Amino acid sequence: MTRLLVQEYFEKLGNTLTSGGCSSLCIVMGDTMVTNEIQPKPVKYSTTFTILALIIGGVLGFATNLIGKPLYIFIGVAGIVFFIVSVFSVETGLLVLFFLTFTRFSDIAIYYHNAPSLAKSYILVLGIVILIRWVVFRERPEGWQRAFVLIGIYGLVLATSLFYASNTKMVSDSLSDFVKNAFIAIIIIALLKNSARLKLVIWSLLFSGIFLGSISVYQYLTGAFENNFWGFAQSKFMQYAGAIEGYRISGPIGDPNFYAAVMVVLVPLALERVLNERNRALRLLAAWALGVISLTVVFTYSRGGFVALCAAVFAWFVLYPPRLKYLPFLFLLGVAILMLIPQEYLARITSLGELVSAPSVGFRTQDYALRGRASETLAGLEMIKKNPILGVGLNNYVVHYQEYAKSIGLAPTASDRAAHNLYIEVAAETGLVGFTAFAALLWTMARNIISSWKKLKRAGNDRLASMVAALGASTFGYLIASVFIHAAYPRYFWLLVGIAFSIPNIVKNEIKIHPYPSLQVDADG
Repeated sequence: MTRLLVQEYFEKLGNTLTSGGCSSLCIVMGDTMVTNEIQPKPVKYSTTFTILALIIGGVLGFATNLIGKPLYIFIGVAGIVFFIVSVFSVETGLLVLFFLTFTRFSDIAIYYHNAPSLAKSYILVLGIVILIRWVVFRERPEGWQRAFVLIGIYGLVLATSLFYASNTKMVSDSLSDFVKNAFIAIIIIALLKNSARLKLVIWSLLFSGIFLGSISVYQYLTGAFENNFWGFAQSKFMQYAGAIEGYRISGPIGDPNFYAAVMVVLVPLALERVLNERNRALRLLAAWALGVISLTVVFTYSRGGFVALCAAVFAWFVLYPPRLKYLPFLFLLGVAILMLIPQEYLARITSLGELVSAPSVGFRTQDYALRGRASETLAGLEMIKKNPILGVGLNNYVVHYQEYAKSIGLAPTASDRAAHNLYIEVAAETGLVGFTAFAALLWTMARNIISSWKKLKRAGNDRLASMVAALGASTFGYLIASVFIHAAYPRYFWLLVGIAFSIPNIVKNEIKIHPYPSLQVDADG
């Protein structure tokens, strides 16, 4: 009886909050979303609401004077609003989570604007939302168990570093970040249950790319490098190629190579929406996203980003060769991007040939970045050789770099170096045990995506299959980029983990509802 009363209360509150019709997101994204919302009922405003508004306004005013920080009050009120909205609209919760995470909105707010952490609070809010929907609405989280086991095993392996690492403080810091990121992945799996939500997540990522990419392209083309655009468009004066130097855009991350790697993830998603989105306005938005995101990768001058971009696009076109009617558009888009590519970028890309010829002629180059990467790789391999089972300890590669570089005859550097290769970093820090657990996680992600794509193709659900394929190409691109970067910003990786582990449950639910092509409902509206 108590549960029924609570459920009735929440439903009435939800109807009040959502009065006035379906949200604009439902209208933009298609009719499918309407079925996932609690249908609103007309609300008659009364004196009670006026009194409540006055009371709430008075309390907020008093709190502002008491605390003396209006920003904190605003964030608190916004948090309460998003909490209530998320209880009744999981889609909104997912949109905000992916936008906050991908744009690093919370980190920028903390570092540049002295604001409190938004991400930590919002992640906790979503965790509470899951519990409320489970208890009140009987919406039980599904499909998270296997991910929890695999992530848990990997976490336990990482935690063993506390017993043998040279710098346990760095281990504990990384473990703290790991727990937060793993929690985000589990939340994504618990909330991302159907194709409508998956499509919204893709659009949330693309809107993030439009936001960041448009600022970055504008910054580069206008030369406004002294303006960081509230922290979302950082840049660095660095080497291009040889003795040529210039600004490389770094976005909200602050490092051009990492920025390129995460933006590559969005390219297959934008390309898929350009080719398959039926709504003309959304297709234009997808084309905008594809253009500015691709140019952003170019303007980072990242060689690893270029290789990852080629790998991601190649993976997509292997699964979905372009139709003849789309070739003119793709050709024109390619020409437009080529016209904007700086000559210095082409010179930097051609320097990759030195790596190809290195095994046959010996690795000699004037490019200090390539020399540094070679040194970091050799030092990492030496760590693996000397510590094959457990490694040197989580986040301790940088602690031991100088020691192992010296042991193999490399010249000492002015500062400690990071691995700049995710796979060597994992193997060097956690040994064969940790690398095996990490590889099991990656293998399961790949299997989830590939097997789900095949099931959808057999069921004739080509529209969802194309979205899954795009996510697979995005993940592949990021993993290729990880050959050139380490785990300095792991939250992006855990977003992909959450999506990859949610896909089998999405496909199961979709095929259960629409098992045959003739019964499919167009998810595009």
